[in-house]
Amino acid sequence: MKIEWEYLVILGVVIAFAIMGWQRGEISDINVLFSLGGAIITLMVLTAFPVEIGKMGVSNFFMQTALLNITLGVGAIRGVPAPTFAPPAPHVVLVATATEEIFRVGSYQMVMEAYEMPKFATLVSGIVFAAMHMYWQPTQWVFAIAGGALFSLMLMVFQSQTACVASHFLYDMLAFQYIAVLPYFALSVLMLVLSQIPTIKKVKI
Repeated sequence: MKIEWEYLVILGVVIAFAIMGWQRGEISDINVLFSLGGAIITLMVLTAFPVEIGKMGVSNFFMQTALLNITLGVGAIRGVPAPTFAPPAPHVVLVATATEEIFRVGSYQMVMEAYEMPKFATLVSGIVFAAMHMYWQPTQWVFAIAGGALFSLMLMVFQSQTACVASHFLYDMLAFQYIAVLPYFALSVLMLVLSQIPTIKKVKI
């Protein structure tokens, strides 16, 4: 599977911000470990297997992000429940969700490259995602497995690691009520429409 160069840049930036945030007391130690662990796994994948580092397909990015947003956020149509704890600042949400994706995507890619079994890799990444969420929401482990598997399924189809980071961040911003339901779905539909424009389908950056 191709790894987007943009994703590798995000990985490096997120590690730096996670460590700086941890030193300021904004980012938890577990998120720092997720970022470092995911980076190590990604490095192992890049050095052990013939993985291509390539450009991001803009259409695929829009489509994957939109479909994930709509699927994950469908329950919010009935209303977003109030967070059970004080929401972290948006920049903390961005770094924290990115560290989770770095670890989950890394685990998916390692299993995928080592065994070439997409379904098994999807299941493993779902379990890894649930294990990560046991730290914050231990009662939602079934939902976390399904969510992690959904992210990996979309990654398998559209092959955009960057979209995983974007969608996870946007969904958490909805869950923490930083983004209202209407703008969240409006943005998702806009991305869905943009992904189908013929000129955009040809664009890779």
